[in-house]
Amino acid sequence: MSAEFLTVEVDDASFTEPIQLTFRRLAPPQRVRTVDLDGAGPRRARGLQRRADGSLDVDAPAWACPVEDSGAGVSWLVYGGNAGLWLAPAGAAEPDLDDRAQVVEAYVLVDRGDIELAE
Repeated sequence: MSAEFLTVEVDDASFTEPIQLTFRRLAPPQRVRTVDLDGAGPRRARGLQRRADGSLDVDAPAWACPVEDSGAGVSWLVYGGNAGLWLAPAGAAEPDLDDRAQVVEAYVLVDRGDIELAE
């Protein structure tokens, strides 16, 4: 398979700084269930998607695919919607930036062993 490019764009500044980055992907994106950042244990991965009417979907899909990372070789890119990627315990109902168990980022780069893909 020839490599293709994937652009991650976060254009809503509610939770993270807006970005637009392009990655060279090595396989098609797949839905991801959980991500373990820094050995802290798996957290549910959700996309944050700002709808046209201004409301926020806090349970949009999160996606992952292998990408070329100039510093690490191959990494797995995990990303969400246009307002970012939300990693939190399963019981969390909405993003809380003061809760240290929750992480909101534009995207993360992790090893394959740190993610659980959806079936």
